[in-house]
Amino acid sequence: MKVAVIGPTGVLGRALVPLLLQEGHSVLAVARSHQKTRDLFGHAVEAIECDLLAASTDTLSRVLDGYDAVIHIATAIPDNPTQSDVWDVNTRLRTTGTRVLLDAAINTGVECYLQQSITMAYPDCGDSWITEDQPLDSGSQRTTTTAPVIKMEAMIRQVPKEQLRWCILRGGLFVGRRTFQDRTINDIQEGTAVIAQDGGAFQSFIHVEDMASAVVAALSFAPAGTIYNVVDEPLRQREYLGKLADAVGANKPPYVADAAPVISQRCCNLAAKQALKWRPTHDVIPKLPNT
Repeated sequence: MKVAVIGPTGVLGRALVPLLLQEGHSVLAVARSHQKTRDLFGHAVEAIECDLLAASTDTLSRVLDGYDAVIHIATAIPDNPTQSDVWDVNTRLRTTGTRVLLDAAINTGVECYLQQSITMAYPDCGDSWITEDQPLDSGSQRTTTTAPVIKMEAMIRQVPKEQLRWCILRGGLFVGRRTFQDRTINDIQEGTAVIAQDGGAFQSFIHVEDMASAVVAALSFAPAGTIYNVVDEPLRQREYLGKLADAVGANKPPYVADAAPVISQRCCNLAAKQALKWRPTHDVIPKLPNT
């Protein structure tokens, strides 16, 4: 299959592109930096320099002409998510970028469109399992995170499945090399990490390599008009941070009763396992070289 990957140089793209090539697909890497693409993948892929936020539908239509599938994984997650306005680029990639890319895919007759989304957009559901039928969080407290995701998914869901075989993959919190887990490990080692309240909130993680394998599986097996949670088995925050501390040989973080609560999201991956013939194979807790 001829596959165009939008955002190939990010943490997910670095895992996904080699896997696509390994499975025999021809890959077009669409990124803002042609040189970065070449540095990562050499000449194993066709590469084109294109800024999704500056491109028109006509431009992207010419880029996608002749391709069977489009995978939109372009994100811009800020290093410090607490700073003001740092989410603007990521928001635009999910909204403006998705709109022009989706229109271009339809214009050129692309068969398959895969969209990376996030389970973080679900509301706090306590200990209850979250399936794909659970509405995303439309409340007012987390709009910076959730509103762009809701808008992005709504645009895709409006496309008739007879017109385009679209699939939305809601990934859990990424773990693995070059993910936010690196910062968590650093905080644990420096003694600044804490377990919020009783640490009972569930968190749904996915190793970036397992997310990549789910995307590849969706190319072959995802029916049109489907949405899947791509997560490993959820862990309570106290369990995750405790295991992470053990893995790196550090003290377990302390419990802090008045710490800001962690949203509890116990996401179910059963639908993805059944439909995509997929399952996670990487541990969400890193292993030290001597273990």
